[in-house]
Amino acid sequence: MSEIRGLTSLRAIAAFLVFMYHYAWLFPSNAHEGIPDFSVPFMRLWMSGQVGVSIFFVLSGFLITRLYYDRFSAGTGTLRLYFVKRIARIWPLFLVLAVVQHVVLWARGTPPSLDWLVTLTMTQGFFRDLRYSGLPTAWSLTIEESFYAVAPSLYVIIGAFALGRHADIRPWSTATTARFVLALSGAAAALFGCSAVLVYFVQAFGWKFGGFMGDITHVLHATLGGRFAEFGIGVACAFVHRRGRIFCHLDSVRASALAVASALGIALCMWIKGVGGEFVPAWPQYACSYAIAILTGVLILALSQEEARVSRLLSNGLLVYLGRISYGFYLIQLTVIMDPMLRFTDSLGPWRLPALCILMNLVCAGLYELVENPARRGIVARFGGAAVGQA
Repeated sequence: MSEIRGLTSLRAIAAFLVFMYHYAWLFPSNAHEGIPDFSVPFMRLWMSGQVGVSIFFVLSGFLITRLYYDRFSAGTGTLRLYFVKRIARIWPLFLVLAVVQHVVLWARGTPPSLDWLVTLTMTQGFFRDLRYSGLPTAWSLTIEESFYAVAPSLYVIIGAFALGRHADIRPWSTATTARFVLALSGAAAALFGCSAVLVYFVQAFGWKFGGFMGDITHVLHATLGGRFAEFGIGVACAFVHRRGRIFCHLDSVRASALAVASALGIALCMWIKGVGGEFVPAWPQYACSYAIAILTGVLILALSQEEARVSRLLSNGLLVYLGRISYGFYLIQLTVIMDPMLRFTDSLGPWRLPALCILMNLVCAGLYELVENPARRGIVARFGGAAVGQA
């Protein structure tokens, strides 16, 4: 599957949402210490910007499935190349930034500890008390890693037990659809069940270090056992896209309308989660979280109609490039790399936010060109034995 440029831009939007969430709560200017700056337009929506992580998860489920399901089902994909590409995609930049973060913290008086081993191995998502240590946003990479690990097995299960050999040439029957949904639901239940059993044994044996798999609440929020539904929605959308029949009914005008409607739906859910949180009970907010994941899947399918006006708008070269460097933009948030940029922009008044965004993207462009992209290409060429794609 070739790059869908609108979806690459969607990655930039997701990273920006997470940044605005951090900006609202954790980057107050000197004039508004500890208080979100509501002079920024739509700040009350940005206060729920953590939903950008959910968008990333749905997008990952979609893209990984579209890139690799056909290869594995046709017998042309290899686990070696798959894992080499996944490692090359996320590890080089992570390691560089993690080392910089820890070295600077060491220089500031924080001595090395076992906590560093957790954060440097990208496993911090498994540890409740270390979830935001090291690179604070990297807890979600633990979940991404976990999905990468189980995805090949999931595809085998879907191909062998849900779809069968003729699913590509025959319309899906009710039974086929039911088996497909059952396969995804079973995977979600199995992952959560394994996580729950692990929590039980951790508590039974009294393992305390770092709050490893400390409780069910942590499992639900910070492990694949609790977040698989978001990936599963992306996987389901990938199969809808893969069959291509949706585009018989979704012309460019309808696709644009659907993209706008789903984006507005996501914004409404963000409002309920954020602004409405003071007045709305907890369960509708949880429902909004799943609604955001579903609406993201709808948005992905709408943007996949590349002739649609909205998709063409998001295919702008600058937006696409921001999407390509969005991994770095996501990772550097809340790190020591942000400190000089925050000090520089604190005195810029209303220009603080745009100046901070521009500086961050310039830094991330440098990291992409000098570290992330060359390292990915080099690792795949050296260990994968194949040309680098966009995956």
